[in-house]
Amino acid sequence: MDNEFKDDLLWVEKYRPTTVNECILPDRIKKTFLEFVKQKNMPNLLLSGSAGTGKTTIARALCTDMNYEYIVINASKERGIDLIRSTIQLVAGTISLDGKNKAIILDEADGLTLVAQAAIKAAFEEHSHVRFILTCNTKNKLINPIHSRCSIIEFKIRDSEKEAMMIKMMVRTFEILAAEKITFDKKVVGQIVKRYYPDNRK
Repeated sequence: MDNEFKDDLLWVEKYRPTTVNECILPDRIKKTFLEFVKQKNMPNLLLSGSAGTGKTTIARALCTDMNYEYIVINASKERGIDLIRSTIQLVAGTISLDGKNKAIILDEADGLTLVAQAAIKAAFEEHSHVRFILTCNTKNKLINPIHSRCSIIEFKIRDSEKEAMMIKMMVRTFEILAAEKITFDKKVVGQIVKRYYPDNRK
C-alpha cells in the first residue's frame, strides 16, 4: 500500500480533534468537559450516544488536555475477563514514569460480557487513583453498579441544536478537503453531512 493511499484511509484519524475545544459538540456538552479541564479533575465517566458523535474523540482529547497518561481499549473486541485481568491490571497497577495521572478508556463498553463488567466494577474500587472513561451506544447494556460509579453524559443532540452542529461539521469538512487539495462542491458536501448526521465519522 503506497503512502498516499494509506493517508486517504486514515483521514478520520489524521484530522481527529486533539483538544476539547476542537471537538464539534453542542456547547452545553462541551462546557461539561471544559469544566473538568478547568478544575483539573474528572470523575469516572460513562459517555453514551449513537455512533460517530464524538465520544471516543472527546475522551482522548480530555485526557490530553488534562495531561493524563491513557490507553484506549476496544471493549467490543476484547470482551472477556482476560482483558480485565491483564491489560487493565497492568496499566492501573503501575506508576507512570512521568508522574502523570492515568486513565483507561474502554471504547464500546456495552460489548463487554456481564462477568467482565463485574470485574470493571471491582477495578473502579481497587484502582481509585485511575480514571475510567467508558463509551457506549446503549448504556442499558451496562450493569447498574457501573452506572452508579460514573458520571453519565448523554451525547444526544436536541432538535434545536442540529442545524448549528451540521454547519460546524460542514465547515470542518471544507477545511479538511481544502487541506488535502480536493476540489469539492459545497452544496454536495452539505448534502452528505445532512444525510449521515449525527454520525460525523461517516
